[in-house]
Amino acid sequence: MSEQLYALTPNAFHWLVSRVTQNKEMYADPGADFAKLLEQGGIPDYRRPVKVEISGEISLSPPDTDDPKRTHVADRQAMEFYKCLDGMTPRLAADPEVWAYINHFYLHEYGIRRWPSKKDNALESHIKMHWLTSKNQKIYESSISGRTWWIVHVAKKAAEASCGAFSTGQAVRLFADHPEYYHRSMQYEVLRSPMILAECVRSLLTDSKGINRDGYMQMAREINREAGARLLDSVRQPDIRMLVRRSSDRLMRMPEFVPDRRNLKGVKTYKVLSLGAGTQSTVMALMAEKGEEGLDKPDIAIFADTQWEPPHVYEHLDWLEKQLSYKVIRVTAGNIRENVLAGVTPDGNKFLDMPVFLVNGDGTNAVAARQCTNHYKITPIHRKLREILKLEPGRRAPKDVQVEMWMGISMDEAHRMKPSRDEWITNRFPLIEIGLTRAQLYDWFAKRYPGRDLPRSACVGCPYHTNMEWKWLKENDPKSFQDAAFIDRAIREIPAISGTLRGRGYLHRERLDLDSIDFAAVQDYDDFMASECEGMCGV
Repeated sequence: MSEQLYALTPNAFHWLVSRVTQNKEMYADPGADFAKLLEQGGIPDYRRPVKVEISGEISLSPPDTDDPKRTHVADRQAMEFYKCLDGMTPRLAADPEVWAYINHFYLHEYGIRRWPSKKDNALESHIKMHWLTSKNQKIYESSISGRTWWIVHVAKKAAEASCGAFSTGQAVRLFADHPEYYHRSMQYEVLRSPMILAECVRSLLTDSKGINRDGYMQMAREINREAGARLLDSVRQPDIRMLVRRSSDRLMRMPEFVPDRRNLKGVKTYKVLSLGAGTQSTVMALMAEKGEEGLDKPDIAIFADTQWEPPHVYEHLDWLEKQLSYKVIRVTAGNIRENVLAGVTPDGNKFLDMPVFLVNGDGTNAVAARQCTNHYKITPIHRKLREILKLEPGRRAPKDVQVEMWMGISMDEAHRMKPSRDEWITNRFPLIEIGLTRAQLYDWFAKRYPGRDLPRSACVGCPYHTNMEWKWLKENDPKSFQDAAFIDRAIREIPAISGTLRGRGYLHRERLDLDSIDFAAVQDYDDFMASECEGMCGV
């Protein structure tokens, strides 16, 4: 069921504009009664009908304060709002009195949440900008409801002129997430041409993806200058596309216009395989060597050596190096075992950075902070990369430096995927992209290298070992197991180590002496390595 849409009468509109100062508090009151206000002001006939029917409900949800994009929530609801105003035309949509009526009588509460005033002394201009926009060109930008309608109208015209290259919804989402694109498109009259705008939006969705406000403004200026030199409306669409692409290609190579370095063009990405010498990273490295599953060879592989891996891991790494034609670089931050015995980090700080299991003085249990992955894996790898790429220590990497870090995480450990904390490094997960599990990796390796075993890379005394892994180590590498048991006792008995902890530390979750545990009799526990947040160990 539809209803008639109204607009404010000219008298009502101008009366509200002139009385803003006296009634500013109403624009902070969600329940404000503007009909009563107008009647009290001697304007009982405050509305006039327009040739538009409301076929749904004029409503926009208040923005969620927890939503990082809450300021653009109206744009994401714009499609439904646009559809419910049946019969709205661009000419009528340039009428300030239409939108002022909707803003006051339908979307007032929404407007308070959507555009809260930041300063009391600017409230009057704030109200006139959003509730009582009087200039036609500002309706496109500021009116609560006007901009919401226009953003869909512009997106729809562009989509229709794109010959199916993108949908209205895609264009609306683009404008919603990047309002600067919409504003610049409306600022330059030449870009309002559906055909030209269609090519600009096509470019923003593909070739110019991620360009910033200044970059798009520069593109708009270049197209505007071209329009002054020739009648672009008379030029064929493929020629317009070429013009936009040429401008985009040039601007996307300029770091000042591309905030995310991953979108910067003309920069060679340095591909680095983080090699843990375990199952996943081994198979990933060999797949890349063979060019299988669409993987190219990385530029280098880096193995971060804690100097406390079991002997079979080092033997396996020696074998693997001989299988690869690309360089494998070994880096280290020091010997984690020796540092544990000294109760220090690689930097000499008095701190045990292993996540040992604790029994506190009050009998409660806890787990010590884990810094070993950062200290012995991430830091030495990044230090080596800075050396290779000639980046000064402690200095921000230039935007033309891009590193793609391949991480060996399989589908069954997909929750370990994390983005890089460094903007110049982008983590990539090829095994996830291919869709391989650890079991499938074993099968792949067994078929190509029969008779060879795949190790799991982890420090001898890693507290993340499962009972099955401890049992295997005890039975197959008793020397390494006894070394782990020695370190387990040392954590509690050597003051230099125990003094860095809040309680008594153990390598096993049972919080018992490691060499006293019957691993076959103890119920196994979750694979703590699967929670290892950087995805740098055990692969």
